[in-house]
Amino acid sequence: MGLSSTTWFVIAVIALLLGAALLFFDRSRGGGGGAKDRRRWAAMRGWEYLDTDPVLPSRWRYGTIHQGGPGVARNLISGDVPTPDGPRQAYVFDHEQAGRLNSVLVAVQVQSQLPAAVELRLPSAPLPDDAGLDLLEPVGERYAFVSDAEAVRPLLTSRLADASDAVGDDVELLWAEESWVLATAPLDSSPERLQDLLADLAEVATALEQGQNARHRLDK
Repeated sequence: MGLSSTTWFVIAVIALLLGAALLFFDRSRGGGGGAKDRRRWAAMRGWEYLDTDPVLPSRWRYGTIHQGGPGVARNLISGDVPTPDGPRQAYVFDHEQAGRLNSVLVAVQVQSQLPAAVELRLPSAPLPDDAGLDLLEPVGERYAFVSDAEAVRPLLTSRLADASDAVGDDVELLWAEESWVLATAPLDSSPERLQDLLADLAEVATALEQGQNARHRLDK
């Protein structure tokens, strides 16, 4: 007995829904084109690629780490960013928190330990919910929230303002802690955009280092 046209229609609809569900699940887990782009990026630049790293995000505590917990790094690539001051270690990964991908997190190493933490937030970004951070002053288009005003104020130079402004309006939050500068980008950021963001964060790191060096000279 052949199947009626109505039955075939129902089967087709079910198959379509199952396919859409599988595609959604794959994307939500960091699969699909994003993972392929990261693997290609890593291969082209001689960087390392990992599907998952459950430990790396716990290295940091401010920014989105504080807001949603360390979570898990998905589609992680790591390597060196070339700069005039020498190579800087860097990470790019999809940040999963509470089982959901929320943003792309980009981190670039600072060559010296920073005296305190600073978050630079656009006016459109939500206020930090960390009781250990206080609003200090505007830095270019962003507002600085810091863990130690006296220690951080000398680092908030005009070069830092220019560098943080150059990061772009699609990055509402960037922050620096210990020996890292970090930023959160939208999940649909292209590899080219993330490459530009790495360069921008390297400039932010350089500006912080120069401010710190000037602070040390004043302390002598």
